Amino acid sequence: MKFGLVVKNDSFYVQIDSDTPRLCAVYNGKYLPSGRFSYVTFPAPITTAEPPCIFIQNSPARPDDVYDGMTVNGGPGAWTGFTLSSNNTSYLPTGKWFAAVFASKSTADYGVRMWGADKSVIYDSGAVPIIFTRANHSWAYQGVVTVGSQGRGYAWRNALTGPLLSDEYFMINPFSRGILQYHFNAATLGVRFNYAGNYLQVYAFSAVSVWTDLGSPAAMFARLPGT
Repeated sequence: MKFGLVVKNDSFYVQIDSDTPRLCAVYNGKYLPSGRFSYVTFPAPITTAEPPCIFIQNSPARPDDVYDGMTVNGGPGAWTGFTLSSNNTSYLPTGKWFAAVFASKSTADYGVRMWGADKSVIYDSGAVPIIFTRANHSWAYQGVVTVGSQGRGYAWRNALTGPLLSDEYFMINPFSRGILQYHFNAATLGVRFNYAGNYLQVYAFSAVSVWTDLGSPAAMFARLPGT
């Protein structure tokens, strides 16, 4: 940039950039089941053009719950929430979440605040920044599995292995688009953290065969301190 403000830390990572907003949490909370679904509605619509980044942590108190679908609700300029689902009412989607956007929200009574040329807030020292912890896009196909009464399922595991911190979450957006079936329509995908193996695991359930090559969706982990 020719003009503006850039703040770097001791490792020369950019902490504040007046041209490029950082990823900040705007809402967070817990998700609870309603039958085999969990519906989350944001306190107010998120008005960004791109969908918010939704991070969840499936409850370690229910480590065997298997999710099979994830959807970000709403549309550009009015993202209203998200939905998680399972194929079995014995699995009750339960955990905690946060939504983040590349923008800032005016929250602090004191501190530093900056506006962009379009008059939007691009930095607020009171907005909670997201701390990315790890990422990987390598997946191994685990084969056809039967999970309770859910019937035939397909499972993949991520190459990253390590325990999930108490304030660490994973992003569901890359899995909300589903996976192709042989009839060229999509089967829904669900992702959960496998606490027994300490890795991210994806499931798809379908009456017909699905493509076993999951592709390279990103497994993105981030911390939200204090949650």
